[in-house]
Amino acid sequence: MFSDLYLGAAVTTDATITLDGVVQEESLLCGAECSSTKSPVGGLRVGWFAGRFPWLGVSGDFSVFVQSWGIQSPYEVTTIPISALLMFRAPLVRSPEHPNGRAQPYLAIGPSLVLSTAKLATGSAALGTARVDSDTSVDPGLDARVGMRLIASDWISVVLEYRATYFTPTWQLEGRSVATSVWTNHFIIGLGIHY
Repeated sequence: MFSDLYLGAAVTTDATITLDGVVQEESLLCGAECSSTKSPVGGLRVGWFAGRFPWLGVSGDFSVFVQSWGIQSPYEVTTIPISALLMFRAPLVRSPEHPNGRAQPYLAIGPSLVLSTAKLATGSAALGTARVDSDTSVDPGLDARVGMRLIASDWISVVLEYRATYFTPTWQLEGRSVATSVWTNHFIIGLGIHY
């Protein structure tokens, strides 16, 4: 068994937005002024590799990232993917003390349940017209990863990982339906603990 605590950067690429079913010419993610939006990401993964098939494992993952979308960032989107992953690893740099390898490249893929809350701020605080509307959407998603686990000792490792997440939320904000598809690239470093 293992637990990984990780931090990194989440980069969401620009995507088409629809408002009440009408495709917008410029995406509200960033519009014409940028190509992506970035934020920190943090999470926890707990998993197990089978004793009989040490290359095969399963894990559950929980993470959070918060991004500001749009020109002058009117949308703040908090995203919480909860993923179930099937994992495959390969042993490199084997030794009698480390039969599964000191370096373990791995792949992981699985479905996610993605909770996303969008907040839309309008008006001006100085004029007393500030208003925040928010809505939460729960959607199925996809989580795919490729990484490397470097074993430091019998119970500690370092994890380097690239992760891609995808989901298609729809929020109701100020009486309008806001829908998009969200591809996010994650660049992660983590600390693993082995049991």
